[in-house]
Amino acid sequence: MTMTLFYSPTSPFARKALAAAHERGLADKVAIEMVTPAGHDGLVGANPLEKVPALVLADGTAVYDSIVIVSHFDGMGSGPRLIPDDQAERTRILRRHALADGIMEAGVASVMEGRRPEERIWSDFIARQKGKIMRAVDTLEGETADMGDVVDVANLSVICALEYVDFRLGDMGWRDDHLALAAWVQSFGQRPSLAVTRPQNTPA
Repeated sequence: MTMTLFYSPTSPFARKALAAAHERGLADKVAIEMVTPAGHDGLVGANPLEKVPALVLADGTAVYDSIVIVSHFDGMGSGPRLIPDDQAERTRILRRHALADGIMEAGVASVMEGRRPEERIWSDFIARQKGKIMRAVDTLEGETADMGDVVDVANLSVICALEYVDFRLGDMGWRDDHLALAAWVQSFGQRPSLAVTRPQNTPA
């Protein structure tokens, strides 16, 4: 049973979904449809918002966005669940996941604003987005000891978020004053699911 994942190699949200497929042992059941900046004819049919990631199941059912796709994968495959069943643990993990998603959103917004014609770039907007990122990084620095080496949707998302910042907003230098978090990213980011999905230097 093959599923189709509409994917961009530079999207941290899409990376989260694909990393989850790897962690759940489902990567060989997921066919990748690459979406370029020019778009993809099939993406609108898979997601009316025309955003990646979008997953199309074997029966044609469309699943979006990234956390819903991760939840779907969690009901398949094997190994510890990425989203815990225990209510208290689930809330704790999903809260940290939301923080990581916020970093992704602010990072993508900063990048897109920076691509506007120079005379139309809203510098204050970019500064606010970067402020959000740094406040989130401050919070994660204080939670690093709690994150450990557990494979869950929050930890996968934190890597996807912070490595996107490295990839697109490297001048932010978030690692300089967040040594514990930087060391955790360096270590946890070596997982095969994250190494194989790491963003590359493409124009997307």
